[in-house]
Amino acid sequence: MLVPPTSCTKSVSLRLQEKVKRDVSPIIQKNEVKNVDEEKCAHCGTLASPGAGFCAACGENLKRKSSPIEQQPQSPPTYNPSLRVAPPTALATALPYQGVAIRFVAQLVDVIIIGVIFWLLGFTGAGTITIDAATAQVTISPFFGALILVDVIIAFLYYTLLEGRNGQTVGKMAVKIKVVRKEDNSAISYGEAATRTILRIIDLIPFVAPYLLAAVLIWSSEDKQRLGDRVAHTVVVQA
Repeated sequence: MLVPPTSCTKSVSLRLQEKVKRDVSPIIQKNEVKNVDEEKCAHCGTLASPGAGFCAACGENLKRKSSPIEQQPQSPPTYNPSLRVAPPTALATALPYQGVAIRFVAQLVDVIIIGVIFWLLGFTGAGTITIDAATAQVTISPFFGALILVDVIIAFLYYTLLEGRNGQTVGKMAVKIKVVRKEDNSAISYGEAATRTILRIIDLIPFVAPYLLAAVLIWSSEDKQRLGDRVAHTVVVQA
C-alpha cells in the first residue's frame, strides 16, 4: 500500500537534492577546467597535462605555435654589376669625331652667310673708301671703323649664340654635325661657345690661307680638335 508523501518527507527530499548539488558541482567545474586546460600534441595527438612544455609521448614542443603556411626565409638581394644602368648623360658608344673636310664645308656655308650680311651693310654707305684717279689719294669714310666693328660683333654673335644654343651654326646644320663637351657629349654653354669663337682669329693663321693652322691642329689631334676645341674642352661630332 503506497503512502502519500507528507510535507516532512518532501522537505527531507529537497534537502538531499541540494546537498548532492553542492557536493557534485565542484567536481563538475573541476573537470571542465581540466578539459579546458588540457592540450593535445599537434604531432601525435596525446593529451598533455596543464603547463607542460613538451609532449610526454613524442617530446614535441607544445608551446610552439604552428602556422598553416610557413614562410620560407628570403635571402637578401644580391648586386649584379652587369645589370648596372649607365647615367643618362653617358653615351653607350662614343660618337665619331668629325674631321677637316666636313667641317670645312660647314665653315664655308657660314662664311657665305656672314659675307652676305656684310655686303648688305655696305650699301648703307657708312664704310666707303674713295680713291682719286688723278692724285691717287685714298679717302676713307669716318664711319668705316665703326662698320668694321659692327661686322666683328655680328660674326661673334653668329657663332656664339647659335653654337651656345644647340651646338650648331647654319653650316653645321647643313652637314649634320654639332659641337658638344668632350667629357660627356652634353650641350656646350654660351661661355664655351664664346671661347671657341674668339680663338677662330688664331685659327685663321696664316691669313693668306685661312684655317690652315686649324686644319693642322685637327689632323694632329686624336680627338680632331682645333685650338678653340682644346681650350674649351669641346669636340665636333655627328648630329
